[in-house]
Amino acid sequence: MERAYGSNQNISFTTAAKLDSAGIRFAIQGGFEGYVPKARVVLFEAGVAAAYGLTPLKALESVTIGAAKLLGIENRVGSLEEGKDADIVGYDGDPLEYTSHVCFVMINGKVVSTECN
Repeated sequence: MERAYGSNQNISFTTAAKLDSAGIRFAIQGGFEGYVPKARVVLFEAGVAAAYGLTPLKALESVTIGAAKLLGIENRVGSLEEGKDADIVGYDGDPLEYTSHVCFVMINGKVVSTECN
């Protein structure tokens, strides 16, 4: 979600659902403000989109396979399939719920963390 001023004055929390309903491919990103990368809030933003009309499955797709398809790299990343690169995060609850905690992380098929944070 960007700040609502200037060219963004008409943004809406329902934009993702409207794009999906219209059949327009999209991805949700965490954003960037020069000094603060926002990758840590991308699931929160997907959760907000789900709260405003996007299905939870479509919200997850918007940050995984949907994003990979837009970038043309879905043959390598974006879903769990044999032969694809996969970094995986496991949660103690719904990944779109802001209060869920990361409980394990796998990078390149190796568990690198198993602590719920």
